[in-house]
Amino acid sequence: MSQRDKNRARTRRDIETASLELFESQGYHATTVEQITRLAGCSSATFFRHFRSKEDVLFANDEAAAVELARFVQERSDRSQTLGAVAEPVAMFAQSFLVEANSDAQRLTRLVMTTRELEARSLRMRLKWEHAVARAFCVEDGRDKPEFDHMLLASLTVSCLSTALWHWQEPGGSDDIRHETKRAFDTAQRLTARGVD
Repeated sequence: MSQRDKNRARTRRDIETASLELFESQGYHATTVEQITRLAGCSSATFFRHFRSKEDVLFANDEAAAVELARFVQERSDRSQTLGAVAEPVAMFAQSFLVEANSDAQRLTRLVMTTRELEARSLRMRLKWEHAVARAFCVEDGRDKPEFDHMLLASLTVSCLSTALWHWQEPGGSDDIRHETKRAFDTAQRLTARGVD
């Protein structure tokens, strides 16, 4: 990595850190880009070279996350298309992409899940995840586009992940996102089996 790339990465990280601090201390709505840049020690022009808006600071990796989630599902050892088969790969995705790659992941998740102004963007991100997983299933079956079963399993998969993230971000909740994700899948399978009985 060149020195220029290192400087860009550091500036981006400074903006993310400042944004997170302000969002938590005074609320997302009350925070302006000007306040963020002042705390980060950069200009507004620099901010907009890295992010299109303050909302994008919290969703900077949503495209990459969808791609990675689908990759973990595609590389699973159990090739069946069931909740049980995708539980472990999705738990591994949550641990590696959402936690190990970002030390502020829990704080970011809390902001995204508890800020009303971010609900629409959060829903769009969830739909990206569902579509990416459904496409992975459809490719496995040699289909041109996802079918009913693909979409339903993808929706259930992302619902389990979202439930785990919700519990994980709560103050006093578990710090183990991998455990919480597997717990969500186990509970979903148990509830589904109970409904069949």
